Amino acid sequence: MHDFFSINRNALILRPTPALIDWANTVFPEDPIDYSEMDQHDEQDVFLLPDFGSTEETLEWLRENCEDFLAHILEDWCMDKSAWPSPLDWPLFERFFHYSIETSVVDTMDEDYDDPEEEDSDDFDEGEGFSDFDVEDN
Repeated sequence: MHDFFSINRNALILRPTPALIDWANTVFPEDPIDYSEMDQHDEQDVFLLPDFGSTEETLEWLRENCEDFLAHILEDWCMDKSAWPSPLDWPLFERFFHYSIETSVVDTMDEDYDDPEEEDSDDFDEGEGFSDFDVEDN
């Protein structure tokens, strides 16, 4: 049985918008992507952020650091920085991403899960659902 525990982090979820896909299609016209056919479950990026006191504080921090997120994602799409749109700023971030800030981040694995020395770290049974775990409040 696994115990869930909250971690002291927020999460940022970024999902590409049609505008990002349109840009990618202009950079790589020989291999166009159809936004409507994208798998919305695997086309998102999740970033763990510092635990701020409020969503507003997290959003302020995100606005101040949006260039880093844009650069990280754009580099995944295209290594040629000269093909990137400019400037990498908040309006571009809002144009290229649907985003959400999640203030409750819960880990479903024990602390040994990420420990390479731990032999039992791969014991998660993919057939187990949330209802199969004991949930304990922290």
